[in-house]
Amino acid sequence: MRPGAPLGLALLLLAILTPGMAPAAPPVRSPAPVKCLAAKLTATADDRPDEGTRGYDVLSYDLDLRLDPAGSRISGRVDIRLRAEDTLLGQVHLDLVPELTVLTLLQDGSPASFTRDGANLSVLLTRGLLPGDDTVLTVTYDGHPPRHGPFQSGLMFRRHNAGTLTDPSDDMPIVANVSQPWSAHSWWPCKDDPHDKALVSLAASVPDTLRVVSNGTLESTSTPEPGWTRYAWREAYPLPAYLVSVAASDYVDWQDLCAPSTGPPVRLEYYVFPADRAKAEIDFAPTCDMLDLMTDLAGPYPFTGEKYAQAEIKWTGAMEHSTATSISQIFLTGDRSHETLIIHELAHQWFGNSLTPRTWADLWLNEGFARYCEGLWLESAYGPGAYVDFMAAVGTERHPDFFAEDGLLGDPDPILPNLMIYDKGAWLLHSLRLWLGDPAFFGLLADYATDPDLVHGHVARSDFQAAAEQAAGEDLSRFFDPWLDTAKVPVLSQAVRVRSCGNGEGSVHLTLGQHQTPLFQVAVPVEIYQGSQVLKRMARLETSAQIFEWTVPCGVDSVRIDPDALVLARWYAAPPAALAVTGPAPNPLGPAGAAFEIRLMADAHMSAALYDSRGRRVADYDLGSLAATGPAEDPVTAPHTWHWAPQDMDRALPAGVYWLDFRAGSHRTVRKLAYLP
Repeated sequence: MRPGAPLGLALLLLAILTPGMAPAAPPVRSPAPVKCLAAKLTATADDRPDEGTRGYDVLSYDLDLRLDPAGSRISGRVDIRLRAEDTLLGQVHLDLVPELTVLTLLQDGSPASFTRDGANLSVLLTRGLLPGDDTVLTVTYDGHPPRHGPFQSGLMFRRHNAGTLTDPSDDMPIVANVSQPWSAHSWWPCKDDPHDKALVSLAASVPDTLRVVSNGTLESTSTPEPGWTRYAWREAYPLPAYLVSVAASDYVDWQDLCAPSTGPPVRLEYYVFPADRAKAEIDFAPTCDMLDLMTDLAGPYPFTGEKYAQAEIKWTGAMEHSTATSISQIFLTGDRSHETLIIHELAHQWFGNSLTPRTWADLWLNEGFARYCEGLWLESAYGPGAYVDFMAAVGTERHPDFFAEDGLLGDPDPILPNLMIYDKGAWLLHSLRLWLGDPAFFGLLADYATDPDLVHGHVARSDFQAAAEQAAGEDLSRFFDPWLDTAKVPVLSQAVRVRSCGNGEGSVHLTLGQHQTPLFQVAVPVEIYQGSQVLKRMARLETSAQIFEWTVPCGVDSVRIDPDALVLARWYAAPPAALAVTGPAPNPLGPAGAAFEIRLMADAHMSAALYDSRGRRVADYDLGSLAATGPAEDPVTAPHTWHWAPQDMDRALPAGVYWLDFRAGSHRTVRKLAYLP
């Protein structure tokens, strides 16, 4: 998923090339977009659904919906087939926002009692289930779906030209959903947890001027009543609730049959607003080439026998719904300036849709992989220089302190929006590529994505790490643990000495050190220049200091360490972090709060935001304009001290784990605290 208006990594429309000439590398204007414009994000009052089995496994959902654009209303029936797991099951907990009214609830056709508490729908089973027993719950409901979740999305009713001065004759409705991370239950009753995948069929009735696109295969269309058309779709592969999709408008469409070099042909389908077709044909043109690359990298298209559709919606981003990606009208510009968005959402069909995270804490396995595939597409289509530019764009250009103190990649909170998941996730994969070397790394991607024990199932960090260790032939815990479990980055130093020649040979000695805790496993590229020749070597640093020696022919002109800035590290001679926050002290803390020390390398306006463990933004703080203090090593200038006290909040703060996200311009750092009132 990638929200965001034109934050995009831009590609200019390719010029006509002389035969045999490589295409020019696209200019990198800014980092690629993520799911949504940060400026449009607001907090949600809805609770994050519980993660875990809840004692049952959903086998299938059958949705039969009526979408009324005129009233911005949904009504329908959902049949939920589920199976009890390990213990006697007498009650089932489903998720459904309170704005939607439950009209009836049946178990195997008989009325069942239920209670509502916020977004929790508790069903008292008329027939208790022993482990392994199945039952079907049928829920009929209706109402106005609210704007929901960290992107204030859910099921959205919009119009082509609402709020604009464009052609009033083109003002058709648009209905579309964006449910990541946990907004599926804002428009249909479900178990809104990525760990539970189920088979899904979705039928939607809409005014007959509209067409409906959803997951899987269109099985039938019918006329349930005059003026309405019912579209029935069925997905043959299991989905988590957040990937169930519906998109409806007055679409025009076209199709291509793409025959990638790996796997069977895939039918490509495109659904766009009539006014945008000409632009969309240009923007979607690389899709087949991208599919070819993805099958080379990750194996055959995982939804064998089904289409890959891209449907235009009115939003501020894109969402990788299985077999039916939704893409904002913002990105259909007719100049391929958002080309990386197309490969990002396509890559999710493997990384996220087939291999789905067990918990939201593993979301970097979705977004980091899809982000990295953007770079691999640029490298494949435009050459190594475009790849280097891309890594810089999602690294130093957007994270000036290179993710230092940016929070934990292995347990991110808030989960979304969080650029670290995308960008540091991509840099972890790039760093692993340097460590393993290209043959082993690309073998790893293919083996991981096609592992029969993982395909169309769930993955966690342990699954990918095990696959990486198999490819490396070594324990990689010392590689993964620091990247995922700490907010540190390597701080490296270097010293180079070239020894004089003897018997026609000389040597290059490189001393590398790292000056942080914990130690990392870091691969550092080295280039040795001798006239017109360049010798490329790789130094694999594992301890606090290592000496690397290479025998070379006589005549070394120069030695360059990490010449393309492709090591995720801060060099020892580099300036200290622009923003550094220590604290809280004490931690855990009580009602009296705790102190934080703030150091700045330049004058800046400071702010902080408090998030709870459900990813909700609880409070905002304006810390004002603060003067530069210099680094922690400066013995003269004292740090700024800010005291945070939960008792000063407008409402009582419950006990729990919280995160304070400090911002100073483009710099940020995150601090975790435990509150015990």
